Amino acid sequence: HKLEAMRIFNHSSVIGTNISNSRGGQIVIDQNSLVSWSIDALRVIRDQLYRSGSGVEELPFVHHWPREMHHFRPQNINNEGFFSDLPTWATEDVHEMKDVSRTAADEALISSSIYPQTPSRPRIPSSLGGVVGARKSRGHVSIIVSDLPSLTNEVSSLLSSIEVTLEEQRMRRLDRLKPPSRLRRNWWVAAFGLPAASYLMYKLTKRHGWFYLMKILAAKVSDIFRDHVSEPLHSIYQELFSHTGRLDVADRKARISAIESLKKMIRSWLDESFPKMPLEEKIRLSEAMDISLIEQSKEESIKHILELNSVVRMSLIEMQFIKKELFNALVAMDELMGSNEINMRIAAMTPAVIMIIAIRRAFRLLFYAFFQIGKSKEEIYASFRQTILDIERLIVMRDNPPPPPSPLPWGSTKPADTNHTSYCSKGGLQTLSADDLGMLLLHIHECRNILWQSPHRFPPDILRNLSEDLAELAGERGPVSVRQQLQIISRMTRTYPFMKPKYGIPFNMIMPKWN
Repeated sequence: HKLEAMRIFNHSSVIGTNISNSRGGQIVIDQNSLVSWSIDALRVIRDQLYRSGSGVEELPFVHHWPREMHHFRPQNINNEGFFSDLPTWATEDVHEMKDVSRTAADEALISSSIYPQTPSRPRIPSSLGGVVGARKSRGHVSIIVSDLPSLTNEVSSLLSSIEVTLEEQRMRRLDRLKPPSRLRRNWWVAAFGLPAASYLMYKLTKRHGWFYLMKILAAKVSDIFRDHVSEPLHSIYQELFSHTGRLDVADRKARISAIESLKKMIRSWLDESFPKMPLEEKIRLSEAMDISLIEQSKEESIKHILELNSVVRMSLIEMQFIKKELFNALVAMDELMGSNEINMRIAAMTPAVIMIIAIRRAFRLLFYAFFQIGKSKEEIYASFRQTILDIERLIVMRDNPPPPPSPLPWGSTKPADTNHTSYCSKGGLQTLSADDLGMLLLHIHECRNILWQSPHRFPPDILRNLSEDLAELAGERGPVSVRQQLQIISRMTRTYPFMKPKYGIPFNMIMPKWN
């Protein structure tokens, strides 16, 4: 069945004739017409509920209405000729004709309200409706509610059905206003991104497969984390917060031992080679580890092959001197590295930090700009600032505006409406008119929606202060003038950091919307 053309009952046209008032008399209520109108109203409500619903499911108490039973359950109806529009909780009563003033037209009107003529059921001829004809001849037909509890139960059930049906109809109409899916809105991303990603995955996994690729990626990530995150952080912690401090590369004990050994070797060589040298000079040369005499003696002794043992001894002393110098170089390098350890570790962490920032920005660009899943903090702050800017524009234009110019001589002489924008209260304080106050409340409601939908973007104390400022701006804490509202906006601008446009540009200003 088509819902637009669906109509189970035949509604009466007798509506609004149940109450009358003659001139100079009292209000007269026609109870019979009132009952007929009530039954007809229930028919209209049930028809409208069927049209707004699916048209297939039955309403409560369908067994009260014979014509509705014939529509949904024709197998349970034995009488195929006539179906009354009266419910089972209403009956007909025939009274003798006492009101001689009722005309034949009134009888036909009441009869048509009880048994209306439809294409599916023509008017009953006198041969089939002898009872009705007899009733008309003797008196008029009245409708009586014979089962009042059934009527009240049906009305209560219809009210519940109205609530459910209206909610379903509202959701059904709102579904038509939903925007397309994100895949349809960003079809170009799927059209170009999915083939490129699929080809890249195919090339990477063509030779060794997925497991090898995952293994290589895990090893690379582990190496990067160890070299650029874990070890630098551990070294900085050990140097700053541990008792051992930084571990030296050079062996300082070995260096001291090598120096003492070199001094003894020089002193022994001087005692044997220069026995007549003063003791003080020998001590000075050995403490200074001066090998200049050893170099001179080696130059003279290397000319004679008979002094080979002396050359070997002097060479060993020189090797010990070189060893001492190497230890000194290692200690110097150790001290240099110790003084720049934190700088080098921080420099080692720089690539990891840059990589993390790049990955975060890339994901945010995909998440907010391309796929448009939610809003970033910058977009939320920009929306709030834009709404506050609209509020400020509205209030600034109402802050003690000048009077309108006088009309031109050849123009209209109708006085200008100076109360449309604002008015002055007692004491000369400028306040907003009803229209401007309504516009202000709409902007404040938009700000509150931003706070309610994204409370995680604001700290708790700022969220509480913003709610209080908006309540003061709307006049919920007491009457406010235009000048006070401007002061509230100025306070909000200089108090909250996100009110200053230093948090970046929203993505919708960078990337075009492909809706």
